[in-house]
Amino acid sequence: MNATDLTTNLGAPSTDTRARTRSRAVVRIPPNFFGIALGLSGLAALWLYASDSFGAPAIVADAVAVVAAASWVVLTFAYLRQGPRQILADTRDAAVGPFLAAAVISAFLLGASLEPHAPAAARVVVIVFLFLGLLVDGWLTGQWLTGGLEEATFSPAFFLPGLGIGFVGSDAASTVGLHSLAGLYFGVGVISWVFMSSVVLNRMFFRPRLAPGLMPTLAIEVAPPAVAGNAYFLIHPGAPDLLMLGLGGYAAVMVVAQVRLLPLYRALRFTPGFWSFTFPPAAIATFALQWIALDKPVGGSVYAWSLVAGVTGLIGAIAARTVIAARRGQLLPAASVAPTNAASETAQRA
Repeated sequence: MNATDLTTNLGAPSTDTRARTRSRAVVRIPPNFFGIALGLSGLAALWLYASDSFGAPAIVADAVAVVAAASWVVLTFAYLRQGPRQILADTRDAAVGPFLAAAVISAFLLGASLEPHAPAAARVVVIVFLFLGLLVDGWLTGQWLTGGLEEATFSPAFFLPGLGIGFVGSDAASTVGLHSLAGLYFGVGVISWVFMSSVVLNRMFFRPRLAPGLMPTLAIEVAPPAVAGNAYFLIHPGAPDLLMLGLGGYAAVMVVAQVRLLPLYRALRFTPGFWSFTFPPAAIATFALQWIALDKPVGGSVYAWSLVAGVTGLIGAIAARTVIAARRGQLLPAASVAPTNAASETAQRA
């Protein structure tokens, strides 16, 4: 895959105006667009925890969850209407395939956020997507086992299927009372993290820097200890044990690592891939809030509100920039245009 293909697949802004004027255009929705729903769902989960533990207004969590659910529905419909051929092609594309897991992870978070209002419906949603998550993770893993992955398109997004579905699925299962499944999915997350982490870090340390379109996925590196910790807090309530302390320490290291990467991020041109910057901060902030609620340090409420405000501001800024790009017609990749007559159809088949 060359740089142009990578940019197109990741949904970088298109300057091709001719595609907009042709008839029967089919808009391409790459899987990384599900990062929008994932980021908003993570923000809803953050506000929900802040509401339960620090007195944040529950209406904010509910409002963000509604917006996240609406974005998930719209994106899912738009993506599925591209047809099974495109979906299967995406599973074979190392640049965008891992982002298919973002749709499932978003559904976990939305199902869990539904639990205070409709416990039975929340449990149904979580059960359905635990099953679908297993299928997505297994299918993508099977695809990667066939070999042929290219280093240029390998990124921390590969954490999303096994690790993301495992840990966030465990969190959602615990929230709706499915404790055995919570342990099962926590195991999926642990094993996936063990085996994938060394591969991802080897790619980052010893190979050329990621292409600009994939650079935002470096933010995903901060998510593993956060989502693991959030799930473990529910599986193992009470005083933190050695594992929880280790997750907290590793999360702190990865936050500092992200500070070092800020100059690289600032040099990037805005694309929908910037939504990779949204869920990891929301997850790490939720993890930090759980520590604050447990330890009750002096000024804990100030720390908590600073984290919630900071993450909300970040996601709000990316959302605003996304709306601006959409209004300028710069959000979606170039549309693929269906042939308009029999002659062009024959030419395309040839």
